[in-house]
Amino acid sequence: MILSFVTTTTIRGIGLLGLAFIQSSFADHSEYIEEIVVRGELVTFDKSTTISASERSATDSAKLLPSIPGANVNSNGAITGIAQYRGLYGDRVNVHLDNSPALTGGPNAMDSPLSYTPPLLLENIVISRGIASVASGQETLGGQITANLNRGQFTDDETFSANGGLFTRYNTGSEGVNHALVGQLANQTHKLSLLASYDKGNDTEAGDNTDIEGTEYQRERYDISYGFRTGNTEIEAFVGRLDTKDTGTPALPMDVDYIESNLAGLSVNTLVNDISLKAHIAYGHVDHVMNNFAMRTLASPMMFRATRAIGRNLAYGLQAEIPAAEGEFTLGIDANEVVHDADISNPNSAMFLIKNFNYSERNSYGLFAQWKGDLGDYQLETGVRYNLITMDSNDVSASGLMGMMGVNAGNLANRFNQADLDEQYDNFELVLKASRPINEHTVAHIGLARKTRAPTYQERFLWLPLPSAGGLADGLSYTGNLDLDSEVAYELNVGLAWQTDNLYFTPELFYKDIQDYIQGTPSTDMLSNMVATMMSGNPALQFNNIDAKLYGLDAGWGYQVNDHWRLDGVLSYVRGKRSDENDDLYRVAPLNHSLTLSYEADRFGIKIESVIYAKQDKVSAFNNEQKTSGYGLVNLDSYFQVADNIEIGLGVQNLLDKKHQDHLAGYNRNNSSDIALGDRLYGAGRNIYLEAKLTW
Repeated sequence: MILSFVTTTTIRGIGLLGLAFIQSSFADHSEYIEEIVVRGELVTFDKSTTISASERSATDSAKLLPSIPGANVNSNGAITGIAQYRGLYGDRVNVHLDNSPALTGGPNAMDSPLSYTPPLLLENIVISRGIASVASGQETLGGQITANLNRGQFTDDETFSANGGLFTRYNTGSEGVNHALVGQLANQTHKLSLLASYDKGNDTEAGDNTDIEGTEYQRERYDISYGFRTGNTEIEAFVGRLDTKDTGTPALPMDVDYIESNLAGLSVNTLVNDISLKAHIAYGHVDHVMNNFAMRTLASPMMFRATRAIGRNLAYGLQAEIPAAEGEFTLGIDANEVVHDADISNPNSAMFLIKNFNYSERNSYGLFAQWKGDLGDYQLETGVRYNLITMDSNDVSASGLMGMMGVNAGNLANRFNQADLDEQYDNFELVLKASRPINEHTVAHIGLARKTRAPTYQERFLWLPLPSAGGLADGLSYTGNLDLDSEVAYELNVGLAWQTDNLYFTPELFYKDIQDYIQGTPSTDMLSNMVATMMSGNPALQFNNIDAKLYGLDAGWGYQVNDHWRLDGVLSYVRGKRSDENDDLYRVAPLNHSLTLSYEADRFGIKIESVIYAKQDKVSAFNNEQKTSGYGLVNLDSYFQVADNIEIGLGVQNLLDKKHQDHLAGYNRNNSSDIALGDRLYGAGRNIYLEAKLTW
């Protein structure tokens, strides 16, 4: 007999600190599972953790992540959070929007993947805890996250029914507003969905009335979809639009002038002779302009810079789930074809133009096979994946630079153009996972994996020393490396899931040995260093292969005191370091823990939360990373159900107005701020918010 359960833990949103309604689904074998709330049976190894959008008190969806064991967020601005999982972040974490990989249009991730899914429009965010399955996506070395928009469900009869909601929120911290409309019209055959949201805010205040200049934001998101169901077949098509404008990113060298993104996709699920077939295709186009003068003060018009970045991707895939003896066999293919361009100009000089990236291609094609099934008391999963990644670029150039700067930049461009830019990476991945009940309350699980990741287009094609480094936000200049090898990680994940009628505890230990980890190290190229020193006063870092390891522990736990009171906690610890030299990895979250005491009645609920972060003194020397002190925050959240379809919420983030620095925040590059240039950005001070929800 296979024992399993799904726990659903409710945590109402505390906004910027990432509290949300959290649903931890530790098995997806539907034939074994009955979903329940708080109480359950035993948990299997096949785990996913779901943040449900029924609680929507954050502006940036990435800020919801710290409520998941092991997860966190690198924050470069109000709505530019980059997902981190167990110390890895950026392109190492594979983020999907619905069925397809996310497209980031800018070279510094100002339009980070989760910025495309405002919390008010989310159905959920699903994180594969531990080792991601090979079927979940390509290049999941740093984990797998899927954000699903709330496009509604089919009904069970022919009569059309309408449902949806209006949501509005105001917060004092940035004098910000968040509005959204979610509407669906559906019957058993047809489903039409309309989503729209608007977010706008001014600069944020840190504790003690310290202004964080350049943190304003404005974003609009629209999405319309149509679904059709007949027999065993479901088809859904969507088109969407994201408009972001006048949004500050003070940890980066520029701010957002505008981001205009068009999205479209189609998915088909059907059943043929007991074989489940799933197919998807999606297209994205991003037009992104950023500059360093609209929200910052510059000494000379010749220092003005504007970058226009264009990103395009076509993603598609097909997989078949075939019943097999005591299990299920999955065979599939997937692909993501991506092109990036970026031109840097000076609006005060018609001659100035740098082709930073010129039709930089990165195409990835995957083939995978996976089996899940039962062997006695064990549940097993085995998987193998092959990823083919091809990369190429057109010629680059630099014009309008004066003196030796122009000569050296021209020499760098010529050297790049004469090099062999075409490259192919053949990457293989293996996954083995097993779980077994120990007793009626406990299941043990173990996972082993070999994971890979090929370089990004920035890591290979950044020919001129610039901080266009995927949102690293360390203030340093980088150059690419055409000779980079793929990262190869060997992983071990061991855990327990313990559950009684009123108590659960889910600790996991992990170890990840990464060979050829890609990190910026001091450049030995004299030409690059001369240009970097002329531009920034410091020599460049070059992306190179090193060796690294990450290990740690994370856990979720909870205790149901009685019908009204409960405690929930999340603990996360990761240690990241080089294994070839005595240094630490950059921007790794310190030990942290959150504890929430909740009271729930029929129409009223209140929560008090404590969030504690330890100091982080294990910092990267190559990135000149600053140490940070520990801190603690207290948050309050409450709601009142005025009527069956009307809810009012009131909360306070950072109740004690604690002035603090999040280690995962970047360094300030906006000289108009109360925070000195080069100092780590502060977290938000006391923030009171009021929200209302009308549903039908």
